[in-house]
Amino acid sequence: MAEFPQRENDILRLGDKIASGFRDNPEVFPNPLVSPEQLDARREEFFDAITTASAARTAAKLATKHKRDVLKQYKSELSDALRYAESATSSDNRKLALVGWGARRPGKTLQPPGQVADLDIDDEGRGWIKLIWGPPPKEVGKGRVKFYEVQRTRFGEDEWRIEGATTDTYIRLDNQERGVEWEYRVIAANKEGRGMDSNVVTAVL
Repeated sequence: MAEFPQRENDILRLGDKIASGFRDNPEVFPNPLVSPEQLDARREEFFDAITTASAARTAAKLATKHKRDVLKQYKSELSDALRYAESATSSDNRKLALVGWGARRPGKTLQPPGQVADLDIDDEGRGWIKLIWGPPPKEVGKGRVKFYEVQRTRFGEDEWRIEGATTDTYIRLDNQERGVEWEYRVIAANKEGRGMDSNVVTAVL
């Protein structure tokens, strides 16, 4: 007995064959529970849903990029404001406390970096995916990033494996097994250790 398909293209192909078979052979299938017209309409609805999902994902990517750009500008302006405060107060901790800050402490030992920000899928295709993320925010006690470790696991499993490493805040992963629901995460690292796991993104390639 044939098995019901799981891939989208195979499902669409089967739907076309069923609708065509019902339509061309009324003597064999006089009263189908689902008419060919209904199957055709549902197929068109599915294609409309694909278009809607694609537009929503594009809008989400643009919104995420805008958020990242605004945050970057905000951090730059905050840094400028703090440099001014340090200059105006001669790095007096008591006065800097008025703006929620303190003088820099020299001689800090190296620490692991912080958590990667806003991991997202930038693009994907047949057997490949491009991931993008933001660097960890500057935090007291957190070290600088030397590289990023990209990990992958099957959805629902807990065995994460290293899929790549980079010094950039993006990576393209090729030769990804198709038809599998993969989860990806990114971890910032340096000689001292690794930061917290990023958020997880999921894709079926």
